[in-house]
This record gives sequence, structure tokens and C-alpha cells, in this order.
Amino acid sequence: MPKPSARFPEAATMFYCIGAQKAGTTWLYEALRASPQVHFCANKELHYFDVIAGRADMAIANRVKMAAALSAKLKAAPGPGNVKVLRQLREVTDLLTIYTGKRGDHRPYLKYLLRGYRDQPVVCDITPSYAILDSDHFADMGQIGQARFLFILRDPVERMWSQIRMAVAVEAPDLEKGPDFDAACAARAQTLITANRLSRIERSDYARTVQALEAAVPAERIKYVFYDHLFDPATLDDICGFLGIDAIPADGSTRSNEGRAAAIPDTIRHAFERAFARQYAFVRERFGADVPAAWEAHDRARLVDPS
Repeated sequence: MPKPSARFPEAATMFYCIGAQKAGTTWLYEALRASPQVHFCANKELHYFDVIAGRADMAIANRVKMAAALSAKLKAAPGPGNVKVLRQLREVTDLLTIYTGKRGDHRPYLKYLLRGYRDQPVVCDITPSYAILDSDHFADMGQIGQARFLFILRDPVERMWSQIRMAVAVEAPDLEKGPDFDAACAARAQTLITANRLSRIERSDYARTVQALEAAVPAERIKYVFYDHLFDPATLDDICGFLGIDAIPADGSTRSNEGRAAAIPDTIRHAFERAFARQYAFVRERFGADVPAAWEAHDRARLVDPS
């Protein structure tokens, strides 16, 4: 197996998919993994740049917690009893090494990222929470392998409702299987509405992400895709062209981590539409005719004034 390197390969391109959350990034990850021209390390979401920027404390805390929990399972006895736990512990502690560099030193991250690298022309890190980063962080990321960036935009109302359904399912997996799942999702949404938190959710702020990215990275190294179009073969072909690799066949009829469906109540939907009105207006102004027609159903400005 090739030795890991702390330097990014000169002939390769770094590729970051920075979100959005619940916008098909896992499907894209699975599609790109099928290409022999694309390198991934052992983890889809590395949570490196968001952690070192101080924007994802929970991500590193969860990894440290996992390492501690696995250590506690070790048995003080010889024999094969520790084999599985040691393998899992090695995986998480190896992942934690990406955070061991001094400020501005990305070599531990690159060493982990490039494990198993075999001269592929593209190296990937798909971490949706990178969308919350600022322009200086994007500029830093862009220095690695003349990085290219992909941002997938999903209808803000649909994305938020999907995020809520996922959160409820993760926090209460038994509830997901029962008859009260829809009500629990609506209650969680109402809590956000009552607290006036929706407009402050960074992962929903497409305007901020796009503006920060474009302030730091040349336009030719940025690609935007709408979730509505992601699963079309032509869109994946376009992404492959953007990366300079051969086209990849993929099943656009499948979805990854879709979760249980739940009908969104009208009152919740209308509140979401009001909260995200600025995002709809920004996307409409920025992308014009490229915005999927389905978005108009939640665009409050267009609902009031269809002209």
C-alpha cells in the first residue's frame, strides 16, 4: 500500500463538496466512490476545517467521546477479545490525528486524507457543514490542490423539513417507527418558529455561503447544482466534467439517508416560507432561470406577486 504523504500531490485536484445538508451529498459520495479516478479516505465527512475554525465543537467532542467509550470496553486479559474494539479505537484515534497540527499546519489532515492514495486525479472531502465557514476559511481551503468547490442548493423549506425529520429520528429512533413521528416533527419545527431561530440557522443561509465562497475562490473553481437536478445523469456528467474525470454511471432513482416521510402542516410550511423569504429572493436574483420551477411554490415574494 502506498505510504501516506503530508504534501498534496501536484498532479491532483482537491474537491470539496460543502453542502448543503440534506441535499444529496451522500448520494453524490456513493456515486463518486465508484470512479477509479477519485480518492476518498475512510470517512465521508472529515469535519476538519469547521472544527479548526471553531465552528463544530460537537464534531470533535463526539469523536473524543467515542474514543473514550471504546477504551472503556478494553479487557485486561490476553486473547482475541480486544481485537474488534482495538480496530474501532484505532480508526477513531487515527481520525483524531487530523486535529494535531499547529495553527495553519494542515499536514496531519493531508496525511490522513491521502491514506491509500494511488495517483487518482481527484481527492475528495465531502463535509456539508463546511457551508457555514467564512471567506478566509474558504480561501485557506482553496490553497490545497487548487481546490474546486461544489455547493448543492435544495429548496429551503424542503431542506429544513428534511433536517427536522432526521433530527427527530436520530434523537428518538423508536419514535420514528411509531404513529407519533409526524407530530414530533411538527413540534420540533414549532419550537424553532416560536424561538424565531429559523432565519438564524447557518446551514439554511445560502446567501451567506455563496457570498463568502465567491469572495475567496475564483468563479471557475466553483460549481452550483440544484438538488432537483442532481439525480439527472446529465448533472452528474457535468460534475465529472468540472472535475476533469470520466463520466460515472449512477442510479438517479435511488436516494441515500432519505428517512421516514412526514407531511408538513400548512402552518409550519407558511412559517418556513416567511423565515426563508430572503433566501428565495437571493437565489432567484443570483441564479435566475436556473432556479427549479418547484421552488416557486414556497417563494413568498412570488406567491404575493407572481410577476
